[in-house]
Amino acid sequence: MGKNNTAGATMIGSYEEFEPCCRWIREEKHVTVEIDLKGFKKEQLKVQTNNKGLLTIFGERPLDSSNNKWSRFHKEIRLPKDTNVNEISAKLSHGVLSIVMPKKVEEHYSSSIGELKTRKRTAIKVVIGVVAVVVTLVTLGTFVTRIMNTHYPHGGAAKVDT
Repeated sequence: MGKNNTAGATMIGSYEEFEPCCRWIREEKHVTVEIDLKGFKKEQLKVQTNNKGLLTIFGERPLDSSNNKWSRFHKEIRLPKDTNVNEISAKLSHGVLSIVMPKKVEEHYSSSIGELKTRKRTAIKVVIGVVAVVVTLVTLGTFVTRIMNTHYPHGGAAKVDT
C-alpha cells in the first residue's frame, strides 16, 4: 500500500483511520469547534474552506518510529451560514485544534445599533428638557405664590375702604 506523507515521499505502511472528537462552542460573535488531536503536530494538519460552505480538516502522523503505521483522519464540517469565511483561524494547542469562525456583521444590524444609540440620545435630551421646564415652572410658581402672599396676605383680594 503506498502512502504520501506531508513531505511528498512515498512510504509503504498501513493507516489507522479515526474520527476525532469535536466540541462546538457557540458565542455571540463567533462559533468555535475544538477537535481533540493529541499527538499531532501543526505541520501534520491541514484546514481548508471551499466555495460550497465546507470546512475540511485532515491530518496524518506516524504511529511508530519506522513510519510503517500511520494515523489519519478526514473531517468535513458545514460552515454556519453567517460565517465570515475570510476571518476563520485555527490554532493547535495542547493537543486541541481550535477553529474560530467569526460571524458576519450585518450592515443593517450595525446601522440599527447606531440608530438606537441616536434615538436614545434624543430621548435623553427630551427628558432633560422636560425636567428643566418643570423645574422652571415650579420655581416660578413658588416665586409668584410668595409675592402674592406678601402683597395680598388674605388670599389675593385687596381691601377696599369705603
